[in-house]
Amino acid sequence: MSLTHVPRGALLAIGTAFAFSTACFAADTQKWAPPNVVGMPGYTPQEPDRASQGREPAVRQSIPNWSVISGGWKQFSGKVKEQWGRLTDDELVQINGKRESLEGMLQQKYGYTQEEAKKEVDTWVSRN
Repeated sequence: MSLTHVPRGALLAIGTAFAFSTACFAADTQKWAPPNVVGMPGYTPQEPDRASQGREPAVRQSIPNWSVISGGWKQFSGKVKEQWGRLTDDELVQINGKRESLEGMLQQKYGYTQEEAKKEVDTWVSRN
């Protein structure tokens, strides 16, 4: 038994199994084609047509997370020193890439509240 055309939305009875028909026909040939569904054999991801949208996707800026900063603390400690000049080199060594320690030192040296210190560090991270 071969099917050449089944209306969209038709309920097909094949043996004892039922299947709900969707748009499974290739538009150019009117032959049955499997749907492009993730997990189905023959699935191919479709790229959105950017030309029809009339705009390019926004460029995503890479903001380093704290694990990147703590991993490269020697490089970032110079930038910390530029931002918060009251911190000594010994204190930067003591901080050793720990965010909580940096926030605590800022509270001691600059008189920030805990929330202010967190906000200052967040702002600094977003700029670096």
